[in-house]
Amino acid sequence: MKSSKHNYLGLIICLYTGIRLGELLALTWDDIDFNKKYLYIKKTSYTLREDKKKVFIVESLKTKKSNRVIPLPDKIINLLSIYKKNSSCEYIIHTRTKTMVETRSYQRTFESVLNKCKIKHYNFHALRHTFATRALELGMDINTLSEILGHTNVAITLNRYAHSLLEYKIQEMNKIVQIL
Repeated sequence: MKSSKHNYLGLIICLYTGIRLGELLALTWDDIDFNKKYLYIKKTSYTLREDKKKVFIVESLKTKKSNRVIPLPDKIINLLSIYKKNSSCEYIIHTRTKTMVETRSYQRTFESVLNKCKIKHYNFHALRHTFATRALELGMDINTLSEILGHTNVAITLNRYAHSLLEYKIQEMNKIVQIL
C-alpha cells in the first residue's frame, strides 16, 4: 500500500466492521489479535482545541457493551498484516509524522475519496450504516449485529435499521409466492 494512501485503510476497516470514527482513530496494533483474527474495541478518541493547540484525547468507551470483540475476515487480517510490516507507529491510522489523526482531518479524507469516486456527499457515519445494512441483507442475525456495533440493546439496532429488515421481509415473502 502506498504511503500516501495508507490512511485509506481506515475506510476499509470501518466498512467491514462498522466501528465509529473515534474508535478507528484510537486503534493501535495491540488492539488486533492476528492469530485469533479479532479486533478489540476498547477506547475512542477525539480532538479538542485548547489555547489554539490541538489536544488528542483517548478515553474508555461509554458503556460496557461498547467494549467489544469483532471477528475480522481473512481478507482484512491479510491487509492489516501487510500494512503492519511497513508501519513504525503504534496507531494503525496516523499522520506522516507518526501522530494521531484529528477527527476532522479524517472526515476530509473520506470526503476526498467520495469526490474522487464521484459519489455524493455522505458523513463518515454512513460507513457504519452501510456495514449494518449489508450485514442484515446478508442474513446476519440482529443480536450478533447489535453486539458488533456495540449497541446497549437490540432495540437500538432494530430502531436504526428496521427499514433494512422490511426490505428483507419483502424479499422473503416473495420467495413464498414462488413456492406456492
